[in-house]
Amino acid sequence: MSVARKGDFYYYLGVVLLSLVLLQGCTFSRMAKRAQKGQVISAEPGSLMVRGKQVPLEVQAQLPANLLKNDYRYAIRVYYKSDKGTEDHVGSLGFDFGNYNFIDGKPTMQGAFSFPFSPTKARGQLMAQGIVTNPKGRKKYVKPVVLAPGIRTTPYLVQYAHAPANAPEVTKADAPTTLKFPIYFDQGLATLRSGFGTNLNALDEFLNTNQKTKKIEILATHSPDSLETVTRNLAARRAIAVENYIKKKIDTESYVNSLQTTKLNSRTIQQQWDAFLGRIQMSALPEEQVQQILEIVNGKGSFLAKEKKLQALPAYEYIETYVYPVLRYTEVTVDFTPNLRRDYEIYLLAKKVADNRANADVLTSEEMQYAANLTPLLAEKRKIYESAVENYMNWQALNNLGLVYFEQAKKELKPNVKKALLEKAILNLRFAAHRNPTAQQFYNLAVAHHQTGNHLEAMQSYDYAVKLGGPLPVLQQVFTDKAALELEVGQYDDAARSVAYAGSGYAAQYNRTLLYFLKENYEDATKLGLKLLEEWPHNGAAHYLLAIIGARSQNETQLSSHLKKAIKANPALAGMAVEDLEFQKYNKSAAFLEAFRSK
Repeated sequence: MSVARKGDFYYYLGVVLLSLVLLQGCTFSRMAKRAQKGQVISAEPGSLMVRGKQVPLEVQAQLPANLLKNDYRYAIRVYYKSDKGTEDHVGSLGFDFGNYNFIDGKPTMQGAFSFPFSPTKARGQLMAQGIVTNPKGRKKYVKPVVLAPGIRTTPYLVQYAHAPANAPEVTKADAPTTLKFPIYFDQGLATLRSGFGTNLNALDEFLNTNQKTKKIEILATHSPDSLETVTRNLAARRAIAVENYIKKKIDTESYVNSLQTTKLNSRTIQQQWDAFLGRIQMSALPEEQVQQILEIVNGKGSFLAKEKKLQALPAYEYIETYVYPVLRYTEVTVDFTPNLRRDYEIYLLAKKVADNRANADVLTSEEMQYAANLTPLLAEKRKIYESAVENYMNWQALNNLGLVYFEQAKKELKPNVKKALLEKAILNLRFAAHRNPTAQQFYNLAVAHHQTGNHLEAMQSYDYAVKLGGPLPVLQQVFTDKAALELEVGQYDDAARSVAYAGSGYAAQYNRTLLYFLKENYEDATKLGLKLLEEWPHNGAAHYLLAIIGARSQNETQLSSHLKKAIKANPALAGMAVEDLEFQKYNKSAAFLEAFRSK
């Protein structure tokens, strides 16, 4: 080949390669421009809302027909940009072969995502941005688009009962001469264990106080379920296990009582419904379900046949979860003689014990706790209870000291100090609940966990409180706050089950209204909210929730009327409403502005 021809060859080769590069560049730019102009990206919900600690959403994207080219990749990244400048990667949609469908001839994809919520992210924007990648890996970014503004936090508007109670202090004239200790067993077993919720520690604690004991009665039984019913001599074996345990404690550790001076009697109850019916009457079951149970138990048929009929009832899940476990017990009744003193003696001696100016044995544990009730000062109560716990470690002192820490935490402004006080409250309330497992004790513990933000531990304690059973008002408080926690963490179906047993208190009715709203049943949510206001007509939170329901259901009259009443009841709600994304659509409307005008 001549030099001239060789030169021409390289010249034309260069022209071809340049043309290919230019063509590739044109394809690159053209894809980005077509995508930006023709792509349709949307998010559901259009206004994001927190659920638990996450923000769930779905994104759908549709590209123009014939946009995608061989060797070129198109993807959409989804991210959340807060007003504080932070950016969270939410997810991406990659339009790779096999990942998308065609709708009306256009490539279409959708994906479900979630990202963690924090209060700093409430204000911001959900964004999407297309990315074209050429065969060499170079990227061209399409202009970002806004999919949704900010994050609504309406589920966090829950209300609580949160009513932990002190252990009753008894001494002097009203001191008891009889105490009862139900000792719980595992299903089908007669083996004593001192673990979580058995109550054996409470009996142990009493026996260690060496009170003069005249008589101890032991009553053992079993739950009606078939396994417990058919297990041979189960109640008798439980009674023997407890009796032998008490005899050993008295014989080896007591210096006041002996097996000769303390009378022990044991008896059993088998295949009887009395204890079961007592628990049902103390349960949170609706009246119609209670009647269904009574009809079966009081009807004809054998014990096992009746239990089998119970299994077909809607209430059986509740019975199996919350009633049967606490019927597997042996009840120990102790008759004893307490020692009594006068108030001023108890108070002065308690102060000396607390200040380490007297030995702890000058007072009994009950007298030490009673002394704390004689002062209104939290700091002084705390000091006496701390001394009582240090010296006696009984459940009453532990419970009440826990609640003193809890009350101090509620008044504390410094976050670190508040957290430390709540942790101390939890520690003491946990010991109290394990020594005296009752619905009230585990409710107290649950409330402390709930306030601290320990959601899993709070849920476990609420559940155990229900299983133990108790007075209906206590159980309704438990279910009210359990439902509130379930709403907070986004477990709406569980909240619906809990709130059904929560009664008709303010927090229960409010949370029921909120639940209907979160399930987008705005009509019934409005009805429930109005019913709530019949009993609490000037409640700002209830009016505010109804205003939100009005905004979501596009009822501007309801929005304006109830927001106005909410602000009148609680002026701080005015600032909250201005920032609330639930009202964003109406921020400049006459209905919204009217709510801020005072007349």
